[in-house]
Amino acid sequence: MFFTHKPLVVKKSTSVSEPMIRSVTRSDAKILCEYFVRNKAFLKPWDPIRDEGFYTVTGWKYKIARLEELEKLRQGLYLLVLNHDESKVLGVVTFSDIVAYPFHACNLGYSLDEQEQGKGLMHFSLKEACHYLFKQFNMHRIQASYLPHNERSAKVLEKMGFVKEGIAKDYLLIDGRWQDHVLTSLTNENWMEACKD
Repeated sequence: MFFTHKPLVVKKSTSVSEPMIRSVTRSDAKILCEYFVRNKAFLKPWDPIRDEGFYTVTGWKYKIARLEELEKLRQGLYLLVLNHDESKVLGVVTFSDIVAYPFHACNLGYSLDEQEQGKGLMHFSLKEACHYLFKQFNMHRIQASYLPHNERSAKVLEKMGFVKEGIAKDYLLIDGRWQDHVLTSLTNENWMEACKD
């Protein structure tokens, strides 16, 4: 028997100008592939080197199947920021390495379509997504890192309340070379202790 993955909805779109934010499903493979193909050159300086499968619908079907499993296990959450009718991916927000007791923390990643830059969409999406993680996953801490010369990321994280914690030398292999990253975190002031099991 085949079971369809039901996405987690972070934010429903209530108007044409407001995005829909929800977790990815296999039926999104085509529009997600289109997003990364469309933004390949734009995202290159900020991303790891991708294999060719990353830019194919088949590659995304395989990847989404793994992302759905991580979501079911509550170890990861891959969110799409979509236009009102869900026909186009405008951005991506990811929570990886989700760990519960005693850490209650995860890592945040994100990207935004080149044509959507400077409109406040990423700030809106991150605010909704982080609130969802704090409330629904009981996260105490969300960690994010960015390249020191990525001024847009620095600004959006600062506006969100992320606090700089330092610099990690040669932290991630980005655009084919090891690069330093600024480490930041956002703490859940309303965290509630839950069952330790």
